[in-house]
Amino acid sequence: MKGVVEAICSSSRRQEPKTPLSRGVFEKDRGLSGDSHYDMKERQISLLRLEDIREAEKEAGFSFPFGSLAENLVVRDLPEELPVGTVLEASGGVVLRVVEKGKRPGEPHSYDYRGWCLLPVKGYFLEVLEGGVMLPGEEIEAVTR
Repeated sequence: MKGVVEAICSSSRRQEPKTPLSRGVFEKDRGLSGDSHYDMKERQISLLRLEDIREAEKEAGFSFPFGSLAENLVVRDLPEELPVGTVLEASGGVVLRVVEKGKRPGEPHSYDYRGWCLLPVKGYFLEVLEGGVMLPGEEIEAVTR
């Protein structure tokens, strides 16, 4: 199933909202250049599905600007479940792999937007297998390797 990259977001410091970028430079085994999680061994990239954000907006009664939930990627039309090990290939050449869904039980989450945080429950954490430039609007596909 092919999805579409709606937004690529970055923040230079943790515990801050991320801001949308016109393009993201992803580096193998390192993450998104300029992001606060760059060069981390685990959880290099965070991803939220647009559908999950829209559902939360209905429940909250207000909108979540891209990046406000501390996500690096917002993608629409991906499967609801992305098992650990799922590979995501973007049409521009960036390849990511799911390493974790949500956060471990009891693990603290230090950032929220107006009392809301989706990454611990609905988010995915990824590692960069193949680097390159990614643009909003690119197709991205969950594949089996």
